[in-house]
Amino acid sequence: MRKLNNVWIRKAQLAIFGTLLLALLGASGAATAAGSNEVKLTVTATVLKRATLKTLAQPSSVVVTAADIARGYVDVPAPAQVAIQNNSTDGYLLEFASQGDFMRQILVKGLSSDVQLSPAGGAVMQSGGRSGVTRTTLALGFRFVLSESAQQGTYPWPMQLSVTPL
Repeated sequence: MRKLNNVWIRKAQLAIFGTLLLALLGASGAATAAGSNEVKLTVTATVLKRATLKTLAQPSSVVVTAADIARGYVDVPAPAQVAIQNNSTDGYLLEFASQGDFMRQILVKGLSSDVQLSPAGGAVMQSGGRSGVTRTTLALGFRFVLSESAQQGTYPWPMQLSVTPL
């Protein structure tokens, strides 16, 4: 008896769902063929542009020596490694923010071409894929051209990276 009630309840639920679905389709302008049980439904979806950046590795500090000051710049020995995931076919903007007061210019290597940035940082446009999600891993090298007031010492890592889809 209990099993029979469950079957009856399930059929009632399906009938109610079907009736509601047909009512919604009728209200939404779905086309139905006259004299048939066919319903044509058009579904559209909008995929929002999204880009993410994950830092895989980066130096924790920059060491400036007397030799670096005499030369006028310091090359960071280990690259910063980042993984970027992007679904925009227009590409993405890779943004560099700097908080170091010991430099007057930043040179970044590891992109399609070397990039020169101001002491505050800057942004670089990167192309997207033809469709779908693209995944890119970058190994970025940094050369900091030292300011006239730069002193020997160990400075906290000055760069922060972020990404914005285009």
